[in-house]
Amino acid sequence: MATRAAPRARFTGERRFYTGMALAMALIVFIGFAPTYYLAPWNPALQPLRPIVHLHGAFCTAWILLLVAQALLIGFRRPDIHKLLGGAGLAVAAGILITGIVVALTAQRRVHTDLTAGTMADPYVFLVYPMFAIGLFAAFAIAGLLNRRRPEVHKRLMLLATMSLTVPALARIVARSVPGMPGVWGALPLINLFLIALAVHDLRTRGRLHSATIWGGGILLLSEPLRVAIGFSAPWQAFAGMLMA
Repeated sequence: MATRAAPRARFTGERRFYTGMALAMALIVFIGFAPTYYLAPWNPALQPLRPIVHLHGAFCTAWILLLVAQALLIGFRRPDIHKLLGGAGLAVAAGILITGIVVALTAQRRVHTDLTAGTMADPYVFLVYPMFAIGLFAAFAIAGLLNRRRPEVHKRLMLLATMSLTVPALARIVARSVPGMPGVWGALPLINLFLIALAVHDLRTRGRLHSATIWGGGILLLSEPLRVAIGFSAPWQAFAGMLMA
């Protein structure tokens, strides 16, 4: 009886790039949240995390692991399993969006006072950053899932979604490394290194930027100064105060 040979792994330069990007972002997420989430059980000085924070962390971790798994599955030539896991991506993305909004609106670390009003320590100012991160993640993830039959668009949008999701982890790394500097101000320029890597990959493999890189990257870049401008605006702070009341 003839037996069917198992498909051989084919980690081309393309697959190595996307797998490497996924692993790099997974590492950043772990390093960023290790002290307060992943290794929290071994830090008795920390206050117990709220259930909603645990749930949000679980969804975000699932997304990162799913991204790595999906990249590896294509490398191992198992698009069948890759497609089966696609539905899980939609459920996880929805979980991240819902729990992320709740966590942002109910954050207990920051308190609005007259002394912190209008500064990065003011929750009404800071709220714009997690909201943008979650909003852009959801927009890119949904667009990517809707374009799953267009692989070149799909995989770029999945990377852009995860870049947005990685900003909070990078912000924590920056805050620990550069005392006194708002973490998000350092995280936003650093996340652009992933965007630059994607652009370089496009130029090397295609000779030009892919349209998804141009539009998605442009939105990501434009959002960076917008977060600052909106966050320090009076209308946003009044709106944030209403949401967090």
